[in-house]
Amino acid sequence: MMALLEIKNLSIDYLTRNGTVKAVDDISFSVEARDSIGLVGESGCGKSTTGTAILGLLPPNARVSGSILFKGRDLLKISNEELRKVRGKDISMIFQDPMTSLDPIMRIRDHFFELLRAHYPKMDENEMKKISSEALKSVGIEPSRLNNYPFEFSGGMRQRTMIALAIALQPSMLIADEPTTSLDVVIQEQILEVLRDLKKTKNMSMVLITHDLGVVAELVNKVVVMYAGHLAESGDVYSIYEKPLHPYTKALLESIPNVKLEDRELRYIPGSLPDLKNPPKGCRYWPRCPYVKDICKRETPPTVEVDGRKVKCWLYGGEINAGIDKTSSAVS
Repeated sequence: MMALLEIKNLSIDYLTRNGTVKAVDDISFSVEARDSIGLVGESGCGKSTTGTAILGLLPPNARVSGSILFKGRDLLKISNEELRKVRGKDISMIFQDPMTSLDPIMRIRDHFFELLRAHYPKMDENEMKKISSEALKSVGIEPSRLNNYPFEFSGGMRQRTMIALAIALQPSMLIADEPTTSLDVVIQEQILEVLRDLKKTKNMSMVLITHDLGVVAELVNKVVVMYAGHLAESGDVYSIYEKPLHPYTKALLESIPNVKLEDRELRYIPGSLPDLKNPPKGCRYWPRCPYVKDICKRETPPTVEVDGRKVKCWLYGGEINAGIDKTSSAVS
């Protein structure tokens, strides 16, 4: 069965005055119909770049290679006009900051009408109002608020409005880029509840981009862990949380605050992300990795399959050539 979305060997570079930034380097993963997947990692790992590449929203200085297949069609090879027809109708995106995504001088109604006219130029205003009202109701906002301006909404209501705009045309896939960023914990839970309900009622696939592993555990069934543009590990959410394979995945999970602090101490990942204009040779995580071996500093590890998951680490790939004893070095 063909996947709804299949990303193959995707690489994205940004050409800057100071050099080429290797933002995404040869990543591959797929999303099935009605599936939900989380792209996780620290800020700067390439998560949002991957999400925006799917919709062709990268800046002009981006250079992209590989393929992004949606329903079997490579989105990197179609025209801008064809891609505009895909955005909003087949694939929608919720951006990080709703205040900068909503035009402050346009009423909420006008945001919906602009979207609907772009795809259905002949749709009459009554039908547009009906669709807009239903979309707002589905996220818990009264349709009477259609005549309000964005500044008349709270942060949580603006984010729910962005979700309503994203689902108005019943897309097959929703990309949510840090949908709970800058919201307090109470509003975060409301937004997560809205997304959970949409998954059940709309039967749409979801790509959730976040650094919050707690959010991932609640919303998705598969996880793709990215580090410095590389895909470190991918698999089902339960296996990854129960037994992470990649040292970076393990470190991310250990850095989640635990309400039962007596169980274990709160840890952090030492160091910082590498400069992607000049990433380290070999594995990009080796300067921060407690399991680093000599080969990690020389050669990029292969992506191998372990227990039904994919992992890019010398602890699991090429052990014979690398001279690594996996039984003594594996992440546990």
